[in-house]
This record gives sequence, structure tokens and C-alpha cells, in this order.
Amino acid sequence: MLELRDVTFSYEDAGPTLKDVDLLLPDGELHLVCGRTGSGKSTLLGLFNGLVPHFSGGLLEGDVLVDGASIVGTPPRELAHLVGYVPQDPAAGFVSDVVEDELAYGMEQLGLDPQTMRRRVEETLDLLGIADLRRRSLRTLSGGQQQRVAIGAVLTMHPRMLVLDEPTSALDPTAAEDVLATVARLVADVGLGVVVAEHRMERVVPFADRLVVVEHGHVRSGEPADVLRDSPVAPPLVELGRLAGWDPLPLTV
Repeated sequence: MLELRDVTFSYEDAGPTLKDVDLLLPDGELHLVCGRTGSGKSTLLGLFNGLVPHFSGGLLEGDVLVDGASIVGTPPRELAHLVGYVPQDPAAGFVSDVVEDELAYGMEQLGLDPQTMRRRVEETLDLLGIADLRRRSLRTLSGGQQQRVAIGAVLTMHPRMLVLDEPTSALDPTAAEDVLATVARLVADVGLGVVVAEHRMERVVPFADRLVVVEHGHVRSGEPADVLRDSPVAPPLVELGRLAGWDPLPLTV
């Protein structure tokens, strides 16, 4: 469970990017974070695993908690087993050449024994449906396959929450659907909590349990159908429903 209590964050020589944020994200749910460009979505995601402010700099006020324990001041390397983070460009974060090696790398840094590492690699390959890719070079994979490998490399460390920054931004609709179906399966079958920031909301809204809207530094959350009634950003279908006065608003075709 991720929680923000009265959080305000400012970059140096700038006004607050996030202001007086109170947010609770339970385990076992898919949370969609949305907002206009520059609204503070990436800053919000960075707070969850310590990248903000450890690497970004800036002033953080308030408290950030994982499972009730404060993580303020904790370096990101000490949070890898709690909060898994997959950046917008997964290929930029790869450190190995082969799929299996990439899945094992994080566990090596945690000092896990070889037997545990082997078991977790096999479990993750099966869970994500990428067992046939185990010996493939990462450079030969499609965008959707790379995204699933990046998610797998985080999952082998058994985090409590998974944070994804724009996971489908560079994918075609078919690959995006495959990745999101995989993420939804992690929530439903494994009970993992997942936080997804995504501009193309229509791709994620059908899977989301909760919608988190970031606007002018303020954050609000709730059931997607309720929040989308007056959200500053919305999928085209929801915008059509607003214009037509439909009730309830349609979230999917």
C-alpha cells in the first residue's frame, strides 16, 4: 500500500509541483494516474520509489509511506524490493544483452542465492508468457516484448507495488493491449498493486480500479466513472458522453 500524507514538493527555484497531496493506493488494485503534460504525474510517480527527491533534487514536505512505514530519506536502491519502477523507455534501462540475464540482474544486486534466482526467473517467464524469449537478445525484441521483459526484471524482486510510467506510449495498439492485459493479470491473479501513468487513457480505463487525476499540483482520486464526470482530461468516448449527457458515462466501447 502506498500513501502520501500532506505532501508538497517543489523543484529548486520554482513553485510547488505538488501541493498538499493526500493519497492512498491499496494493494491489489490498478491505479491510473492522468493529467495534462507538465501537471506533475512523473514527479508523483518518482515519490513512490525515492527517485524524487534523491535524483531530481528539490524540497519535499510531508510523508510518503509504503505499508505504513515512512520511506522519506530512504535511497531508491533500498526500496527496490518494495516498489518496482519501470520507466517510459524500458530499453534505456536494460543492463544485460539476454532476456534471462536481465531478469536475474536485480536479484543479483539484492544478493539472493542462485536457487531462489532460478526459481523466480522461471516463475516470471511463465507468468508473463515470455518463456520462449529466455535466450533472445534484448535488441531483437519488439517494443511490446521489451516492455514485458522490463516488467519481469522488476517482478523477480517481488515488490509490493509496481509503478509504470507511460508503458504503452511507444507501442502500437496490439502490443499495448498485450502489455495491459499482462498488467491486469498481475493485479487479478497475483494481487499486486499497480500504478500506471498514461496519456492514452482509453487504453487503461477499462482495467482501472481507481483514477488519480493530477491538476495544477493538486491530486484527487476515486472510481473512474465518478472522477471522469469533470476530469480535465478524459478519453474521447467519455468526452462524447459528456456532450450527449449520457448517464452513466461510457468507459468502453
